[in-house]
Amino acid sequence: MSKDKSKDIRLLKIASRVSDVKSVTMAYVLFEQEIVKTNSEINISSVITPIVKNSTDGEPLLEDYAQSGPAAQTNIFKKENKLSCVVDLIAHSIKFPHLNRYKLSKSYRGYGLSTYAMNEIVAILKNSYPDFAVEPVNFSFSKEDADVDRAAFFAFMEKFGFWFRFDGNDNNQGILNIEKAEMLKQPPKKESISELEIAPFMKELFNDRVKLAEDIKRIKLEFKEKNTVFNRFEKDQAITFLLNIIGALILLMLIVILL
Repeated sequence: MSKDKSKDIRLLKIASRVSDVKSVTMAYVLFEQEIVKTNSEINISSVITPIVKNSTDGEPLLEDYAQSGPAAQTNIFKKENKLSCVVDLIAHSIKFPHLNRYKLSKSYRGYGLSTYAMNEIVAILKNSYPDFAVEPVNFSFSKEDADVDRAAFFAFMEKFGFWFRFDGNDNNQGILNIEKAEMLKQPPKKESISELEIAPFMKELFNDRVKLAEDIKRIKLEFKEKNTVFNRFEKDQAITFLLNIIGALILLMLIVILL
């Protein structure tokens, strides 16, 4: 079986709103959308890879959600860094094997990354396969995670035109439907996400690396000259950010080579 694989890679910047209780933060991530075609089906998936995060609170961009028990097998709304769908060219149908939303830390929830990724998939489905039927998606939430995950799941899927049918009086279980791909909606993209050119970003990373290297050198000299207590927080912060920059450069250079 022959496969035709294509990949679209973009650099995204996520910027938070400014408020009285929250400082300005931003994150840089790679958005990768891969399309794998065979004679019988097409797999579309998108993955987010964190690159650099500037933050005063030191929160990770992606949180580690450990799921266990029945919810791990039955809850289709899982927190991962991937969205995907399968287009069946023989049955003329579309299936969402899992409807995950990116497991962003609290600093970035609600800033449109999941909507951005889902919009890219919806655009392909509406433009290329408008008459294909969308298979119903079963959902099930445990009582423990229902209050948080259920509301978020419904709000997210309703943006794209899905409607719900519950199992009797139990609103933790049921299916969500939309008849055809042409009925899918595309909510507007949030201003908090912007696409960047990779080349200028790499130049900015090099400049930041030089500046941070100079800052580390300055801190060490001040410590030797003044023989004072070394500012451990400032040192750790600078070194961590420098390592992020080096890692981002390596990742971007690998992408350029692979492309």
